[in-house]
Amino acid sequence: MVDVDGDDLDDRLVDQVGPGESDIRSIAERVDNIRLVKLPIPVLEKIYEDIQRDLNKVVERAKTIEEELHAKLLNGDGSSLEEAHKEMAQCKREADEIEDYKNLIYDALQEAKLKKRMAEFLGSERRANLLEVTVLALIVVVLGFMTWELFYLQGSEHADTRLNIFYLDAGCCVIFLTEFFLRYRFAEDRRWYVRNHWIDFVTSIPIPAVSELRYGRSVRLLRLIRALRVLRAFRIIFFFWRGMDHLSSVVNVKLMKKSMKGICVIMILGAVIIQLGEGENDASVGSFAESIWWSFTTVVTGGFADIYNPTTTGGRFLTVLLIISGMIIVGVFTATLTSLYVEEGTEELQMMQKTLDERFTNLANSHEQGARERHQGIYEREVLDRKLSEGMTTIFNNQKELSDKIEELDKKINSK
Repeated sequence: MVDVDGDDLDDRLVDQVGPGESDIRSIAERVDNIRLVKLPIPVLEKIYEDIQRDLNKVVERAKTIEEELHAKLLNGDGSSLEEAHKEMAQCKREADEIEDYKNLIYDALQEAKLKKRMAEFLGSERRANLLEVTVLALIVVVLGFMTWELFYLQGSEHADTRLNIFYLDAGCCVIFLTEFFLRYRFAEDRRWYVRNHWIDFVTSIPIPAVSELRYGRSVRLLRLIRALRVLRAFRIIFFFWRGMDHLSSVVNVKLMKKSMKGICVIMILGAVIIQLGEGENDASVGSFAESIWWSFTTVVTGGFADIYNPTTTGGRFLTVLLIISGMIIVGVFTATLTSLYVEEGTEELQMMQKTLDERFTNLANSHEQGARERHQGIYEREVLDRKLSEGMTTIFNNQKELSDKIEELDKKINSK
């Protein structure tokens, strides 16, 4: 523990230096400011090891359930099968939750190590942060020019402007690729880096808008992949924007992420197919911008946007697929958002249940302790009563023996 200011708090986990306020709001703010991405590497490693031990315990419990089930089945006990299935399902749920948290900690650990190595290479943490801010600024600039080109510079009279934008984009891509391979070099787990940062590489490849090329329209469509660079911007912002952990935890929901990916893939495929199939016949879907807008409104509104009604059989079949896919994915997305609010109430109920369990446990312990004390008092009283009875019996016997001796002595005196 590192506690220079003597406030009983680890200085590596708090932003301020010196003793902080002790009121509830200040304490709550300090707790909220503790984020995984800012935890020290040794702390993250210890958390990761503890999670791995918990996972190993679940695996061992699952093995025990399997072995006991085999033994019972061999002895002819078939009633244990259903109970074993329930216990194994519970083990699987616990393992999935632990795996998710384990991956979250592993990502934070690798990011922390990568950031530390980058800071050592550049000479200071400030320079590493400056590099990330510079890349973020360039991303915003390139996105702005790409959006301008996509929606307002489609005519042949803007060919020179589009070419200049491409040169600017290509120059920025050189910086993006340099930063990508530099971080790849210093990543401890390079497979993890590629798996989590492949989008940085894909969005850093400049693709010119050369309409003179054969299939030039299809080549130009590939440039829209570059719009995914906005995800990179959001990810970098997560490391600088205080309090963004709450949003990050929402975005990190598996089902929601799959829904977002599904919507993007379906909209892009739908836009490409409708433009290539019917774009030449109707200006409503003649450009990719118009096609992607038609695809988006069809998926989200279920085809009620009334932008364009396909005339071919293939186009109508595509529209039906988009509507059905949109109903499913939007439903899943909505259900996931709803579950986030329900989860908050569930956490409160769990906290209340935990408090009640603790109180019942304390009450049971107190009752058990009182029962033990009562039994001990009863036992001690019985021992005391027995000793008192034995003492009274001894006194009575001694008194009788003394009386007999006195009577015998009186007889001897009278006889003389």
